[in-house]
Amino acid sequence: MNAIFVGLLGWGTVALALVLFAILLLAAEVGYRFGRWSGSRRGRDQHDHAVTATLTSGMVGLLAFILGLTVNFAQSRYEARRELVVTEANAIGTAWLRARLVGGPEGEAIAGVIRAYAETRLDFTLAPINGPLDALNARTAEEAEAIWGLASKAAAKAPTPITATLITALNQMFDSAQAQRFAFLGEAPRLMLDLMALGSILSIGALGYEMGVRGRRQLVLSCLLLLMWTGAMYVTVDLSRPRLGLERVDVRPLQWTIQEMDRTTSAAHP
Repeated sequence: MNAIFVGLLGWGTVALALVLFAILLLAAEVGYRFGRWSGSRRGRDQHDHAVTATLTSGMVGLLAFILGLTVNFAQSRYEARRELVVTEANAIGTAWLRARLVGGPEGEAIAGVIRAYAETRLDFTLAPINGPLDALNARTAEEAEAIWGLASKAAAKAPTPITATLITALNQMFDSAQAQRFAFLGEAPRLMLDLMALGSILSIGALGYEMGVRGRRQLVLSCLLLLMWTGAMYVTVDLSRPRLGLERVDVRPLQWTIQEMDRTTSAAHP
C-alpha cells in the first residue's frame, strides 16, 4: 500500500488525492450495498442497529487515533529536517567566517571551497526523489575532504586559536551535513501508513454498512467525511516523503547564507 502511495505521489498530488477519495468512496458504497443486502435478509432490529453503531464507532475512533499518531510521526520528521536546514546553514556560515579570519591564501582557499560546498548542500536539499543524490553525496564528500585538507595545512602552518576554532566549526559543519542526510531518509513508518490506509478502508466500509442496514444514506455528510479523511491521509503521506509532494523543506536559510557570503566577498573586493 505504501508503494502505491509513493507511485501516485510521483504522478502528482491531485492524482494521489483523487485515488484516495475514489478508494474510500468505493469502500463506502460496497459497505452500503452489503448492508442493504444483509438488512433485507435479517429484517430491521433495533438491537442489531445499536450493536452495529457501537462497533462502527469503535472502529472509527481507533482509526482516528491511528491517523493522529501517523500524522504526528510524519510531522516530527518533517520538523527535524526543517530545523536541520537552519542548523546546517548556520554551521556553514560560521565555518566560512572563521576561514576568512585565518586570512592569507589558505583562508581564502578554504572560504572558496566552503562557498562551493554550500551550493552542493543546497542542491542536495532541493533534489527530487529521482535526482542525482548519489552524485551530490559524492560531491559533498569530495569538497569536505578538500576543505579538511586545506584546514589541516593551515593549522599545521599556524597553530593559533583562530585555526583551532576553524577546525571546530568545520567539524560541526560536517556533522550537520551527515545529520541532514540521515534526516532525509526518515519517513513515517511504512507499517503505520499501511495500517492507516487499510484501517480507513475498513472503517469507511463499516460506516457504509451501517447506513445500508438502516436503509438510509447520508450522501452529503458522507462525501464531506470522505473529503476530510482524504485530506488527512494525503497530508500524512506528503509530510512523510521529503522529496515528493507539495510540502518540501524550506531552503531559505541556506540561500541566505550563500547570499551573505557573496555580499561580504563583493564588499571586500569591490
